[in-house]
Amino acid sequence: MTHIRRLDGGSLAVTVSDNEFIALSRLEADLLGLLADRLTRLAAGTAGRDRMFPDAYRDDAEAAAEFHALTDVDLVTAKSGAARNVMDAFMAAEQEASGSRWRRATSRTVTTDAELALALVRNLTDLRLMVADRLGIENDDDDGSGGAAADRVVYWWLGETQELLVEALAADAFGRETA
Repeated sequence: MTHIRRLDGGSLAVTVSDNEFIALSRLEADLLGLLADRLTRLAAGTAGRDRMFPDAYRDDAEAAAEFHALTDVDLVTAKSGAARNVMDAFMAAEQEASGSRWRRATSRTVTTDAELALALVRNLTDLRLMVADRLGIENDDDDGSGGAAADRVVYWWLGETQELLVEALAADAFGRETA
């Protein structure tokens, strides 16, 4: 399970197990593929509604289209950059072994600065939206029961990790201890 702790100086240490790292790697690859598809559709003029790129003007289709034309390439660039930064940080982290010789586990720990921590929060949002689409989750009442059980577990894990990260960032911002 992901573990997040605050370090002296305000940075955070984010530790993921190897299984979580593998899941994160696959999700990031899927996300980068979706973002590349978005760019292709933008270039072709066929980009439709997308939860990751909501309309700024829901009641004005022309204004919404203009908004997307002016912002979507920059948003795709920012989202792709965040995904790459998160993966680069975890790829660069050394594997750490723990446990007994009968139950050995490995993990990776990334120490984040404020910029990487915020990129991770935004990236987790994008990953959750992508998995929510797979599960057919459109609002808080949906349980994703129509999707694969593995995707439901991943969706829960992403939400839990995001919550832990936000709590750690909020505790640092307000000088509180995390649980």
